[in-house]
Amino acid sequence: MKKILIFALTLVIVSAMAAIAVAAPVTGSLRLDLVITPDCNTLTFLGPSVSDCTKVGGTLVKAEADLDLTLMISGLDITCSSTFTFKGMETEILRIVATIGALTARTTLVFAPSVTELEIVRSATSLSARYCVAFHNGGDITPPFSDCPTADFNLFYMIENLGVFHPIVQNLGLAYAYDSVGALDGPLYFVKKVAEINISIAGMTLGLRAIFANLGNAQTPSFVTGLVINLEGQTVSGVLIKAETWFGARQGLECFAECKPSQRVYGGIAVNDFGVQEEKLFIRNLTIAGVSHNIRAEFQFFTQTGDAGPGLTYFEWTQRFRMQPLNILINNTIRFDGTLLPRFTQLQATFKAGDVSVTSIFYIYQALTQTWEAQLAEFISVFDPPGVTVTSDLVLCTESLFSGSCLGGVLEHDLYLGVIAGNFIFDVKLIFFGLFSNFQEVWFDATYRFSPSVEMANSYVISTDALVAFSISVAWRF
Repeated sequence: MKKILIFALTLVIVSAMAAIAVAAPVTGSLRLDLVITPDCNTLTFLGPSVSDCTKVGGTLVKAEADLDLTLMISGLDITCSSTFTFKGMETEILRIVATIGALTARTTLVFAPSVTELEIVRSATSLSARYCVAFHNGGDITPPFSDCPTADFNLFYMIENLGVFHPIVQNLGLAYAYDSVGALDGPLYFVKKVAEINISIAGMTLGLRAIFANLGNAQTPSFVTGLVINLEGQTVSGVLIKAETWFGARQGLECFAECKPSQRVYGGIAVNDFGVQEEKLFIRNLTIAGVSHNIRAEFQFFTQTGDAGPGLTYFEWTQRFRMQPLNILINNTIRFDGTLLPRFTQLQATFKAGDVSVTSIFYIYQALTQTWEAQLAEFISVFDPPGVTVTSDLVLCTESLFSGSCLGGVLEHDLYLGVIAGNFIFDVKLIFFGLFSNFQEVWFDATYRFSPSVEMANSYVISTDALVAFSISVAWRF
């Protein structure tokens, strides 16, 4: 019943938009997606697991539609984003942006059958940002994912599109993880509101972000509030300085329903304690002797099992400069723990000449023998003439990346081909767990634009044994 009421409210809003379309333009988009995998495959939280398939078989189909409608009035934008699946309306998100002079205000309202709060934590070895599950209702997703403060690599790579999983594999994996615990079966109810205000005064920008989260359910709501205050300014020499204080909130994102990209709100999660949780300091574009420096410092003021407790928890220092006369761009990032001991360094050197560029990435880290090692970890070559891009991404075996599939010193070798010909875009990715051996998968992505407002996309993921998944999507902008 609540889903019907929310859908009716959406229709009323759409009708109101149509009634005043002459005076206030209405724009929008409709995207239809079919994601399909053979029914001989086994669905898991990491996507389809390939099994022995027969030549003739059935399919598992995931259908979804995303409808966005935006009403634009002078200084005011109102956007309704609705997601529909076989279960009916899955989420409804309302975004309002108002601009009055130097003041910009944003409000986001979310209605969904379930909510997941993902907190950003640091991995133990490289201090890389990862996710963990801080809260979830509508079923238990831990396992397969990890409760905080344990950094979950699989969850991070299923959420962020970093090339580990294809987006259609992420789509099926997350849908299975949430649907299998009943997180998509409940009624839509109010789960989150985010209100943001930014105002610029005398060269300074003051930002306030209030987070209102319902950590209860449709029958017994339980609201918590968080507040993020940030102040940013720029010096005469161009140095940017920004400070953030988090009251009742921590860094992370909230997922709704099955956690598709359109069902995520970044910018922090609310917790039960409204006290100061975190503080952050950013310094950017500090140039000394031709070297640009960026600094990030993170402080936490809470304690949970397994972490270092209150105080400085993370410090990052990045240097960027161009080495002449070789014209090599150097980008070096050093990560420190809360005691300001260096834990991990990533040194990136890039050389470009015409349509060819090469990038070497070195890792400097403390090995299991407690000695520091510097190793070439990744080598990227790009040939980029007009209309075509060919890329070789060679990931080498280092101690921190070693796995059983590491053959001949090569952990993974990815070959990319991208072609743009008029309204047609084609991309292919070949994945080897060796230099040119132990082939694993091939990814095909093709997009054709019929007109400026209509395009169709098609994607395939094929392993050595069988078809993993494929998708067909049509997008219409109006």
